[in-house]
Amino acid sequence: MRHIKTNLFKSFFQKNILSSRLIIGILIIFCMPFYSLANNLQISNVTLTNDSTLTFSVSWENSWKISTSPPNNHDAVWIFIKAKNCASLQWQHVNISKNSSSHSTAAPLEIYIDTQDVSSNATGLFLRRSSDGSGNISNVQVSVRIAGLPMGQYDFKVFGIEMVQIPQGPFYLGDVVSHQTFRGGGTSNPYYVNSETGHSVGNTSGQLYFLSYTNVFDQPHTNTLSNPLFPKGYAEFYCMKYEISQGQFVDFVNTLTTAQYSNVALHTSTTSADFRFGYTGAHPVLVSTTPHRAAGFINWTDLLAYLDWAALKPMTEMQYEKACRGPDYPVQWEFAWGSSILTNCTVAAADGTPNEYVTDAITAGGGIMNHGTTSNGWTGIKGPLRCGFAANATSTRLTSGASYYGVLEMSGNVFEQVITTCTYASGYNGNVGDGVLTVGANAGFANQGWPYETAAQTNSSVSARTLRGGSYHNYSFYGTISSRIYAGQRDNRRSLHQHFGGRGIR
Repeated sequence: MRHIKTNLFKSFFQKNILSSRLIIGILIIFCMPFYSLANNLQISNVTLTNDSTLTFSVSWENSWKISTSPPNNHDAVWIFIKAKNCASLQWQHVNISKNSSSHSTAAPLEIYIDTQDVSSNATGLFLRRSSDGSGNISNVQVSVRIAGLPMGQYDFKVFGIEMVQIPQGPFYLGDVVSHQTFRGGGTSNPYYVNSETGHSVGNTSGQLYFLSYTNVFDQPHTNTLSNPLFPKGYAEFYCMKYEISQGQFVDFVNTLTTAQYSNVALHTSTTSADFRFGYTGAHPVLVSTTPHRAAGFINWTDLLAYLDWAALKPMTEMQYEKACRGPDYPVQWEFAWGSSILTNCTVAAADGTPNEYVTDAITAGGGIMNHGTTSNGWTGIKGPLRCGFAANATSTRLTSGASYYGVLEMSGNVFEQVITTCTYASGYNGNVGDGVLTVGANAGFANQGWPYETAAQTNSSVSARTLRGGSYHNYSFYGTISSRIYAGQRDNRRSLHQHFGGRGIR
């Protein structure tokens, strides 16, 4: 049988502390739970049965499924597994059976495996409610059938990332007033997206029209959407509920080889207290001192590597607006919570703890956003806050700063890096990651054919990503969901961009 020592990924932040002993051929695992934050995702009691099935318990808070409109959606947890060969000490992605009946769980959950993986096996699965309801998920057992892993001795890590379903349906692009906003060609109205195909770019009726400042950006913006596979946002997708946390990023790099890690090491060597980042230890046992906070200093190639490793993919800016606005008609200068009224974060309470939050009183009719407002970038909190810092059991969409579908921090905290609609990104087909990064001389990069996966970590190297949603370093208007002020920017600097983060979709 396989001898397994199991470590767990806790929510997005911490690992459980586990011990294991092998007695008369039976693996016994004792779990010492660490209680994390946000929606308190916990994965515990992992065991191996029949040499091919991992069984564990999962819990998280504030789960929902609503089959009526609005919002006609649900949350979920994306589960994927990594294994370390005890002989080579190298981590690898663990594929699982594509047949949903090979796995099992109990009420109120169900297992969902999408059809996006191109191989005969799946890279992971979703756990979600099987029927309408809301509340906490408590210690529900899950069994996952492993596929294709050779016999041997392994350490396993079971990872879970909270996701939000963005259902299929039409939506509007652009509020017609924000910087370089989308709009309908030949009009002063938003552009209506009612399918994944049949869109073209131009300034005539029926076309999608948008601009960029030619003295700053040099991206052509014509014939961008001629690729029918370029994701327009109409089709269903799942979006990470939170931005990548510092704990998530550290757990990612700790599974990389030394060669792979060398291409992302600059992020984790950044320890400036001024920007609310901190890491201790050395690879492959790095530890985040503030694992619950959103991660910055992530450049484009870092983000793509993380998403490929997690079997996710980058979102397009069209999908970003859909996830924020839903089917609602645009409000001018609106933020992710659906109004133009905002309160800035200036006072953090329980600072640096798993319960970090802000005490600022939120203006009626508005939401809250961590952003900067002076020429120096800050008036209050100089750095990112905890993922989900404004959400609690009694918060509303406004007071939590949530999007239409329940995605958090789509305005503020750290920038979202997404694929732009410029010509250089027109070949993006929306394929998902396979959990495996490049090896050899150019190790540690995504290898899915995404735009600029292996761009050198120098200035002016990325042409296909743009920034959305603003950050703690920027004026508030950068956080309006229709603002394309950085559309098509050619830039990949790391050291100056402590406020660059991101999230993935599936």
